[in-house]
Amino acid sequence: MMKPPRYAARLLKFFCAPDRLEEVLGDLHEEFAGRVRQMGAGRARWYYWWEVLGFLKPRFLMKRKTDAYSTTYVNPIMIQNYFKIAWRNLWRKKAFSAINIAGLAVGLATCLLIVLFVQHELSYDSYNTKADRLFRVALSVRIAGKEMDMAYAPALTGSSLVRDYPGVEATTRLESDGSFVVKYGTERFKEDRVVFADSNFFELFSIPLLKGNVKTVLNEPNTIVLTQTTARKYFGHQDPVGKSLTLGDKLYRVTGVCRDVPSNTHFHYDFFASYTSLKQSEKWLASGSHTYVLLQKNYPVEKLLAQSSNFIRKYMGPEIPEFLGMTYDEYLKKGDWIAFDFQPVTAIHLGPNRENELEANSDPKYVYIFSAIAVFILLLACINFMNLSTAGSANRAKEVGIRKVLGSVQQQLIRQFLSESVLITFLALVVAGGLVAMALPTFNQLANKEFDLGTLLNARMITYTLVGCLLVGLLAGSYPAFFLASFRPVSVLKGRIQAGMRSGWLRNTLVTIQFVVSIGMIIGTLVVYQQLRFIQNKKVGFDKEQVLILHDTYVLGNKLNAFRNELTKQSSIVSASLAGYLPAGKSNSGYDGFRDVNAPTKTTPFRVKTYRVDDQYLPTLGIQVGLGRNFSKAFSGDTAAVLVNEAAVKQFGWKNPIGQRIATVGDGSPGDRHTYTVVGVTKNFHFESMHEHIAPLVMYYGGDWYQLALRIRTDNVPALLKTLEQRWKAETDTPFSYSFLNERFNKMYQAEQRVGELFGVFAGLAVFIACLGLFGLAAFTTLQRTKEIGVRKVLGASVASIVALLSRDFLRLVVVAIVIATPIGWYAMNQWLADFAYRIDLEWWVFALAGLLAVAVALLTVSYQSIKAALVNPVRSLRSE
Repeated sequence: MMKPPRYAARLLKFFCAPDRLEEVLGDLHEEFAGRVRQMGAGRARWYYWWEVLGFLKPRFLMKRKTDAYSTTYVNPIMIQNYFKIAWRNLWRKKAFSAINIAGLAVGLATCLLIVLFVQHELSYDSYNTKADRLFRVALSVRIAGKEMDMAYAPALTGSSLVRDYPGVEATTRLESDGSFVVKYGTERFKEDRVVFADSNFFELFSIPLLKGNVKTVLNEPNTIVLTQTTARKYFGHQDPVGKSLTLGDKLYRVTGVCRDVPSNTHFHYDFFASYTSLKQSEKWLASGSHTYVLLQKNYPVEKLLAQSSNFIRKYMGPEIPEFLGMTYDEYLKKGDWIAFDFQPVTAIHLGPNRENELEANSDPKYVYIFSAIAVFILLLACINFMNLSTAGSANRAKEVGIRKVLGSVQQQLIRQFLSESVLITFLALVVAGGLVAMALPTFNQLANKEFDLGTLLNARMITYTLVGCLLVGLLAGSYPAFFLASFRPVSVLKGRIQAGMRSGWLRNTLVTIQFVVSIGMIIGTLVVYQQLRFIQNKKVGFDKEQVLILHDTYVLGNKLNAFRNELTKQSSIVSASLAGYLPAGKSNSGYDGFRDVNAPTKTTPFRVKTYRVDDQYLPTLGIQVGLGRNFSKAFSGDTAAVLVNEAAVKQFGWKNPIGQRIATVGDGSPGDRHTYTVVGVTKNFHFESMHEHIAPLVMYYGGDWYQLALRIRTDNVPALLKTLEQRWKAETDTPFSYSFLNERFNKMYQAEQRVGELFGVFAGLAVFIACLGLFGLAAFTTLQRTKEIGVRKVLGASVASIVALLSRDFLRLVVVAIVIATPIGWYAMNQWLADFAYRIDLEWWVFALAGLLAVAVALLTVSYQSIKAALVNPVRSLRSE
């Protein structure tokens, strides 16, 4: 290989200025100069840099035997030999190699699964070709000191933005109107994924139409577009265009078929009905829709945001007096405000959960958490590989010494060991592929995704995986390679390995890091499960057990009361309540603005959660009345009465709430303003997630009944369900649908449950990999202390004392890891618990239990090596002396 400075400096000048070729060649070796002159500047430069990197040296650069320069070089045959020797070494030490490959395979498989999850979460709505210019208009309001963030905007917002601002190219709207019973011939299905969309929806969102004209497909009222799967479900292989479906009580004509909505989007619908089918209001503050705007290229959204205050004043300001009883300026002087937020569609899924989201968003912190877990687990696997490789260094020491004596240089040995590392990594990748294939169904269930192997087998993912594995192989093998190649031939051939002893602190540090991560994940798992148990066992203010919910009861119309009365005659049904809202899961509810009738006229009204119930609602759900009374059929005036919860009493500031009168703000028209009298106060109960504080609530008597709640008392639930289904089918051809209140309650915390399960799995994998690393360090240490153990046994030491001696050093590392992991885990879990309005307090025993588990696992791991070393005949340990 060329030696600087004789060649290198001149060649570098040549590469900077190729036109000086002859001048530079004058100072070069005669043979080398001739070859470079023949090749020309381009090829010479390419050869030189490959030679500098150490991967290749052309044969013509070899010097004659009389040359004083080194003749070492690398060619493809040598690279082939590296991998051949690496394979022989792996095959010779099958058990050692299997442990190494298993640790890396588990780390790589875990990393691949998490990368799939994170990549999918980050890719939401990026399938849109116009995603960089597409924004959702969201509304934020502060009223009576309370801030509210809505996912929608007034229905008239989009068209006005297009008219007033040239930078807004187009706008479209989506509005969900609940579930529908869809009929086609004799088929009846309950469909929840129905949405109303503007005619240009498919022009702004890149969901290709398979049938129909993208510009006219939703122009007319009562027209509908189906997804490919839905069209096949209803029409089989027939052409659905031109056919009709009944949604609720309206007939819709099918005008198009689109591809199924991608999984990585913030909405998932199967039916896209024309927006003009809905009844539309001319008032800005009367209704809202999910509104999207397409900006012109290079038009800054900040400019639109800066002009939004004038826009709000122009269009919404004139309607404020009708709703709030004060001018817009008076409203602003109270410290309240209205503002628009323009969200990039790609940021919706990982953005904050606003009111009335089309679907619940993901929490971005989980993306960060799982990304960190992937990095940590892969790092643990690399550390494990390093420890196992250095643990077996004594077995390769003489090989290194002999190679050096026979003329091998350190660079060649480093290449050899790096080749072995890369080979192990790619073998681990093959095993990891099999593990991913086996684990994918379970992972999909835990993560609530629908990944398949095709997701991994695309060119981009394969390229990243191969490059990543190469980097992992080089990273994991770098320390063992330099460590083994640094052995001095004289020392290793005499049986003394000095280099390893000097590097013990690094291996101890790596094992400590492994257990810090493992203990931290154990703490996280324990805290998540403890919080979930707290939620499930906490008194929520109602009795969620033994409550059966029948859905879509509104289809029974005027037969509903008779149907309910018939059911209550059964001995297995204690009570039955018609309700528009239930305190768990998704159901029909709303908000109304209320003003205390006795308060000053200019007082800002309160926006309060509302739902409609009957007189059996409270006893059926076990909700307690604190003051006053429940609704009753004996009081004809209860249609103008309301029940409120304790939180509402506090918000209105009442000392004696019974008999107080409140008036609704309505939509601004006099006929929509009503006055109600408070007849009862319920004790607070959790009608929303425990992420939120209990909010004020007002309950009306009567209204539209969407669900029938039954308190049941029976051990034979299947027989009861069969009876109910028969009674239901005798009244309607709508599909029979039901759920249990406790199941709906638990589904509210599915995300937390999934996180807990994933934490548990990943914590187990982290502990497994950490144990492999500890096993490697134990093997290395016992090997280093073989003669010491022999001497101790000759002098009378017992097996137990030797095991304790060897284990003490490892337990010291675990104790250090516990000390480091405890404050980190405490801080991290406090941050996670901060999202809950009702949460547990972190107790000392959680950290103590995590530490004890780590110590127990470490003892089990180390004990094998310790006992094995303690039982060895001392004669075998000392015979070389």
